[in-house]
Amino acid sequence: MGSDVRVGVVGATGALGGEVLRVLDRAPWRPDEVVALARATSHASHVAYGEEQVVVDDVEHADVDELDLLMVAVPASEARAPAERAVEAGLPVIDTSGVLMADGDVPLVVPWVNPEALTQARRQVVAMPRPAGLLLGSVLGPLHRAGLGGRCSATVMLPASSEGREAIDELSKQVVALFNSSTPPRKVFPTGLAFDLLPQIGPVDDSGFARSERRAAAEAQVLSGWRGEVVVSTVGVPLFSGTSATVHLDLDRQVPLELLSQVLVDGGLRTPEEPSPRSLPRPRKVDGHPFVHFARLRQAGDGSVQLWVAMDNLRATATAVVAAGAALLGERIA
Repeated sequence: MGSDVRVGVVGATGALGGEVLRVLDRAPWRPDEVVALARATSHASHVAYGEEQVVVDDVEHADVDELDLLMVAVPASEARAPAERAVEAGLPVIDTSGVLMADGDVPLVVPWVNPEALTQARRQVVAMPRPAGLLLGSVLGPLHRAGLGGRCSATVMLPASSEGREAIDELSKQVVALFNSSTPPRKVFPTGLAFDLLPQIGPVDDSGFARSERRAAAEAQVLSGWRGEVVVSTVGVPLFSGTSATVHLDLDRQVPLELLSQVLVDGGLRTPEEPSPRSLPRPRKVDGHPFVHFARLRQAGDGSVQLWVAMDNLRATATAVVAAGAALLGERIA
């Protein structure tokens, strides 16, 4: 069953935009019409939406007034102009770039982590976190609602897809080039990524933290309401998709591991039925699943708690975007 709303997707030819279209196609309120928007220099003239091939329109000349909702799935450098045009037109907007959060009255929302934030969207404009913030916020949210706080430190492993389709294509070409002993392209990843790790992503501040690390910590705290410090280290890994992390928690009180596990499960996280190495959540194993998976929950001698978490960053973000869209449209799709 479809809805007669008209939804625009900025960045429809990109990795995240394409995933948004796939999730929209499976949504209970599936729009009968989507408008695929991208830069005129985009490599694709059409994108798939279910069984349809939708023409990609130039985002710079798109008439957003004719839309009922705009989903923005491009980097901040490309997001501001179309997002602001939609806001000025009074449209509901979901921004994954973070560019609109500077306005001060745009809440950061993941519907299954902090649904109450949707009521703060005065102009029906909401922002989505980056994958690292979404991953950690999904873990800390249930713990906060259970009355827990303390210090959280995490090492988050980010795949190429966290930087978009161009990064995925470059990683693929780097792999092929290195196999053939030729020079790999290094535009997105200047120092390379194939068969390697990136211990630093982007420039660092005077304290030695990268912007992506500061942003992930801030987004996790905003989403979860976590009482305590959050420290994040990000590492680039040679994977096309799938974000994972090792998380260390110094909780403000001792809680049995069985209870912590139940709190996380009740909060929407998934865990293997049997903790065998084959069943542990790995990027490839969680591919196509929208929610966070956890395993290896354990306690150190000092009482601190460690766990492993993983999610499909593209599917999780796209699912959050579509769920937020349903909430903003409300009675229009009921």
